Amino acid sequence: MATTTTTPSPTTTNGAARPPRIPRGRRRRCFQSPFFLPALAIFHLAVGIGCDVTLHVGRNGETGAGGDGTNLGPDGGATGGASGATGGTFVPPVRTPPDRHAPLTSTSKLDLLFMIDDSASMAPLQAKMRVKIPQFMDVLKNLPGGMPDLHLAVVSSSIGAGKFSNVAQCEPGTQGNGDGLFKHSSACTQLNPGETFLKSSIDASGARVENFKGGDITPVFDCLASLGDQGCGFEHQFESVRLALQRSLTVTNPPDPNAGFLRSDAYLAIVMLTNEDDCSVPYDSDLFDPSMQTLADPLGGLQSYRCNEFGHKCDQPLPHGAAGLPMTMTGCESKEDGRLVTVNGFIDFLFSLKPMHPERIFVAAIAGPTTPYTITSHLFMLGNGDTESQPAIQHSCTSGMQGSEYADPAVRVQQWTQAFGPNSYFGNICSDDLGLTMSSIAERMVGP
Repeated sequence: MATTTTTPSPTTTNGAARPPRIPRGRRRRCFQSPFFLPALAIFHLAVGIGCDVTLHVGRNGETGAGGDGTNLGPDGGATGGASGATGGTFVPPVRTPPDRHAPLTSTSKLDLLFMIDDSASMAPLQAKMRVKIPQFMDVLKNLPGGMPDLHLAVVSSSIGAGKFSNVAQCEPGTQGNGDGLFKHSSACTQLNPGETFLKSSIDASGARVENFKGGDITPVFDCLASLGDQGCGFEHQFESVRLALQRSLTVTNPPDPNAGFLRSDAYLAIVMLTNEDDCSVPYDSDLFDPSMQTLADPLGGLQSYRCNEFGHKCDQPLPHGAAGLPMTMTGCESKEDGRLVTVNGFIDFLFSLKPMHPERIFVAAIAGPTTPYTITSHLFMLGNGDTESQPAIQHSCTSGMQGSEYADPAVRVQQWTQAFGPNSYFGNICSDDLGLTMSSIAERMVGP
């Protein structure tokens, strides 16, 4: 594998300009806030009174972790990025889960984002989920008075591999680097031209207004959710969602393709479908250095275990070598030292979107159970043609014919869902039938 390294392309995969990278984010500084959590609330107020505001929405707060806390990187939160990519002592936040939100009705506004893992091995799992989309959507359609005022978008788990543009299947300009843009394949012809996400609402006359053809949102959603499995193998579930949502708030001319998805008075729901744990890193991370492939290298093999070794901590130290394996780990959780984007930083970012109404955020994941967490050894092919036995995570669940469907422990993903208390759901992606999981997510999402 080549070792040349370059920075990501300044344009997105569809040729659109990236969101602006502006160090302090405001051309006219109407408000200043030393804390991140109220920053978006101040932004909405500033826009409402006519201030000229441009948000900084670069990857992971490109002014740098440990900055003034007013940029929109997930680790630049209320502590000014103290737990960000520059490291430091992590102090877990004292956080009380929000109350249960009120039931949704046809008059409610709902912004619903599906994050679908598009890495290798996900095609059968996507298909298993997609066949149950009708059950999910029926819950929304059967609300009192009918479906809510809905925005529905899909984003992939692929946004490249940190600072490196030459990691296989993660290169700029490919499916492996979606840059947080909503997915809307040209094959989905029912979506109106120029639209990037689904809209269905009731106008003042009581008529339903939609931006797609056919009158039924279900098959259009099913088409948008068909992402395939040619994406990046280092999944950035958290960062992809964060970047997608930040794009929707970006003030640019012309508007960002994601613009208009997030509404300040709407409920926000995020559903993740993935068979690996989150491996989000800061935009300038060197964690995926493709020149390091052997156990003699500080980062070890160029495969998924690198995310576990540097992103998790357990009761037992995670091994760097293959000696003494297999080994079953206990008490595993996110390491939160900033090598990977912190779970708590991502949680804080989401809560900042609804600072006055945290109960209006619902999150769900269909992923691998966190136990058993077993590290085994596997023979990997290196870039020079040699092979080496390296640590690998044993799947925590399997299903399908001869174990063709599988998932690894989603430690960070489950930790994320738990922060939202009653407004969350975690389901096993290896269930033979995802019908109950999909309907349960929808029922929990719309409320009691």
